[in-house]
Amino acid sequence: MNFKKLLQPGKIGNMELKNRMIMPGMGTNLAAADGTVSDVIVNYYARRANGGVGLIITEVCCPDPLGRVIDGEIEITSGKFMPGLSRIPHAVHSGGAKACLQLAHGGCFSSESVTGIQPISPSGIGTFQLPNDNPRTMIIEDIKELIEKYGLAAKRARQCGFDAVELHGAHGYMPLQFLSGYTNRREDEYGGSLENRARFALETIRSIKNHAGEDFTLIYRLSADEDVPNGVTIKEACTFAKWAAEAGADAIHVSAGTWDSRLHKYFTVMEGKESAKGKNLSNGVATSMWVPPNYTPRGTLVNLATAIKKSVNVPVIAVCGISPEMGEDIIEKGDADFIAIGRQTIADPDYPSKVALGKPEEIRRCLRCNECLGEVMNSCGISCAINPEAGKEYESFVKITPAKIKKKVAVIGSGPAGMQAAITASERGHDVTLFEKKDRLGGALYYVAIPDFKQDYKDYKDYIINTVNKCGANIVTGIEVTADGIKDGKFDTVIVATGAETFRPNIEGAKNPKIYDPLEVLDGNIPSGDNIIVCGAGMIGCEVSMFLSEKGKNITMIDRLPEAAPDLPIYTKWVLNSKLAELNVTQKLNHQIIEMNETNVKCTFDETEFTYNSDAVICALGLKSVRNLTDELREKCSSMEIITVGDTNKPKKIMQAVHEGFHAARRI
Repeated sequence: MNFKKLLQPGKIGNMELKNRMIMPGMGTNLAAADGTVSDVIVNYYARRANGGVGLIITEVCCPDPLGRVIDGEIEITSGKFMPGLSRIPHAVHSGGAKACLQLAHGGCFSSESVTGIQPISPSGIGTFQLPNDNPRTMIIEDIKELIEKYGLAAKRARQCGFDAVELHGAHGYMPLQFLSGYTNRREDEYGGSLENRARFALETIRSIKNHAGEDFTLIYRLSADEDVPNGVTIKEACTFAKWAAEAGADAIHVSAGTWDSRLHKYFTVMEGKESAKGKNLSNGVATSMWVPPNYTPRGTLVNLATAIKKSVNVPVIAVCGISPEMGEDIIEKGDADFIAIGRQTIADPDYPSKVALGKPEEIRRCLRCNECLGEVMNSCGISCAINPEAGKEYESFVKITPAKIKKKVAVIGSGPAGMQAAITASERGHDVTLFEKKDRLGGALYYVAIPDFKQDYKDYKDYIINTVNKCGANIVTGIEVTADGIKDGKFDTVIVATGAETFRPNIEGAKNPKIYDPLEVLDGNIPSGDNIIVCGAGMIGCEVSMFLSEKGKNITMIDRLPEAAPDLPIYTKWVLNSKLAELNVTQKLNHQIIEMNETNVKCTFDETEFTYNSDAVICALGLKSVRNLTDELREKCSSMEIITVGDTNKPKKIMQAVHEGFHAARRI
């Protein structure tokens, strides 16, 4: 595909960009605890600038200590932060990109547990997600002071060398809390009518221009649809965007949502009070409205950017899981002027360069698994399931260096851990042979990528198979390796990535061969009949349930777990639960399974015994590691270095598998 539009230079205000690809602001938790800039955060941005993106917008940076939302958040509240902050634009410029500092005040989303101070908001309205925080209502003096602080922060940003600032008025940050009737119940000049509710944001725009200069570029990030009671609608957003441009905004970056978006609907549906039909819950709940997981279609917010573009005469930036191919089409149609591609820059910082080279097949496509967001929300530094270097760019342990001693390396198993190990070992110059007993590569990833809603995983599977085939490793498929064969091959190091297989527990009847294997079901062995029981509400159980529901089956999912997919990050879990509800999957949780056969499952719930009947039963009660070859190798090949990675050690997420494969090969 030709990417002429994405590669065209563009201009926002007085800032000229070399292409139309923008890295939007994303929290990383990589700053020091006191809000100062760390080495890792500088290198994190430098790495992405070197990848070819046109503009990098930093993560949230608070203009007031009271506005911090996460522990590792950078600050620009006084001059003492400027020496560190100035390192970011220098690093970004060295990579050929422009640098924009995102100014953000959390308002009611700033927790006292982070700031040590009671939070503030326009009307003292809090959030579902921070039930223990009770914000104080801002008085006029608070409002005027904060508007001034935004302006001074922008002035400092310009002095630090940033090319622009972005005023974060989306996702529940302070300007949106004033603009929204959901959080603004004021009756003075800052509340009531849309014009009054917009006053805080418009005065802040003018303050930034007054302090930093009329020629200093200002981007406004806007939630064009909140989907909360009395929240901002697209009609109001179009009107506001026009006012913002007139006040001095040089571009509108169109997103959607707030921390509470659709939660009212979600709780009602999960409590069984209403149907999920027509509520758009699987398109995002709360944070997942603008950081949608793989269960949500890509580009769900583009229509909002298109509507805003019709209302303003400044550039519009579209965002929300947009692939390079989609981005090219969006600009070609005139639906937006620039494309923000966020998590993709974490997964593969070089995606703009690969677009420029016309090699989109070499892009390591983001899984949209939201492990990155989950790490940050857990107060950890950002990480990525498929890019072991993300968030660790300053660490020596992620550098791939040529091996001092070239070794003969066997990698057994071609799942994510095995393929990543083969790629990294080959990059280091080792003589690598990758063995796979099946006639195709992929391991468990092959099955994971089958459902239509796992297209992101299919993209990654295709990428990593393509990469391993080109890395120089010798690929041997259709052969089941033995310890004797490895011994005869005289390998120096063996990386065992034999993965895991479906687990059949010691439940009466569970080993019945007429009970379906979930992986085989995904691979096309679809049970006959309309009514199917899936034993297991972990990730495998949930996804095979959705897979069959989309094929018209009536699914009952049973497990002793108190909730489905308990290990998922919460924002992804809300979307998963929503999709299960939309597909009418019946969940029988807190049910202890005591017996099963090919047509029914007996279990106990609250000390009462129940039997559920069906046309077929699937046992999706987890996976167990395949360890027999490892034990044999350690017995017969004790002189070799033997390293186990991925599910061979313990069934786990793709992130742990990829990272273990990477580091195993890096250590050889």
